[in-house]
Amino acid sequence: MRDAAVVAAAGALLVTGVATPASSVAPPPSSAAAMYSDATFGYRATPGYDSFVPTATARPPFKKLWSRDFGAVVSAPVAVGGRVFAVVNADQGDEGGPRMELVGLDAATGKALWPQRFLTFEPGATVTFGGGLLYTQTLSGQVRAWDPATGTLKWTVDLGNGYCQYPPTWYRGVLYTQNGRGKAVALTGENGRRLWQVPLVENGWAPVVVDEMGVWIGFDNLAYQLLDRATGKELRRFDVPDMSGGGQNPVALGAGALWLRNEFGDDYNAVAYDRRTGDVLRRLPADTTPAFGANRVYIANRGVVRALDTTAGYATRWTYTSPRQAATVRLVAGGYVYIQDGTGELVVLDEKTGAKAWSYRLSAEPHPMTNVVAETDWQGWTVPGIATAQGRLFAPAQNGTLIAFGPA
Repeated sequence: MRDAAVVAAAGALLVTGVATPASSVAPPPSSAAAMYSDATFGYRATPGYDSFVPTATARPPFKKLWSRDFGAVVSAPVAVGGRVFAVVNADQGDEGGPRMELVGLDAATGKALWPQRFLTFEPGATVTFGGGLLYTQTLSGQVRAWDPATGTLKWTVDLGNGYCQYPPTWYRGVLYTQNGRGKAVALTGENGRRLWQVPLVENGWAPVVVDEMGVWIGFDNLAYQLLDRATGKELRRFDVPDMSGGGQNPVALGAGALWLRNEFGDDYNAVAYDRRTGDVLRRLPADTTPAFGANRVYIANRGVVRALDTTAGYATRWTYTSPRQAATVRLVAGGYVYIQDGTGELVVLDEKTGAKAWSYRLSAEPHPMTNVVAETDWQGWTVPGIATAQGRLFAPAQNGTLIAFGPA
């Protein structure tokens, strides 16, 4: 679940505009605390990658507020307060490749807060938020911090020889990441000072998820490590000898467990490991990373989404079935489940009953012969996702468009 200290620190630091150590952050005013509890800090919403925003105020049905065409593709947005941010591929098809840029917009109008900031000509750039700053990371491992109000660059750190697909993760004043080449790094959020750097058991794409226990980095169901947040010391390791994998399936913390996926041929599974003992708790068929809600785990496999009740032996409370056998739960927010269907629709369901509350077509229906894969950004340039803040919903759509929705 969302860490209260993370929300408090994020709110206090954005309001003051001054980055301070997490230990010295005072709780923000109640209004600010409420504002930043209703926010989406980046890909899969939280430092634990659980996709859960329990206090979101957005409620379907929605109406379109505005849309912006940014070129070829838009990343999972960051929505905090009255602002929304994303990494976009601004190439309009005449440059021969990606041109990744950071954008900042007024959430109510879509008006640019500042000129777009160039990041790289490589694919794979990402963005996240924490401690009053935006953080971007490029495929080759260049990490930058930006002022969200002005777009001013605050600092830059080059991880060196990187191969990074996922954004860094901010937690209590520290930015955690890994370079895809077997190295995990912790940086101070305020100035980018390197706190520690340690080796990993595997190379490859893998997100970094963080909670009060430590820093979790998992590579499919082949390996994971738990590192101490302060020192990087290895606290636990699980790995399968003489095996390796792509390490490109997102991991998540939820329902008291660390969840890892694997894809070997036609074998798709999500495995839950006890956070404290490392024991395998359960193994479920899944071709997407689970999302979480209050006493719920949402599992999707071959287009069937199941709402599992963690208080009743993981009994199925409802199901949703995609006509294209591909569906990903992108967000669980304010009592609703947001599903990106392989048909190109965003489908919103009531969290308790599974009843359809609203839907919107974000992209054209794929050709019947097209192989639609769940949890995949079809352009491949950056991580996908949707965001919510202050009663609004932000969703990337086809051909590099970002759409904002509000109450109907």
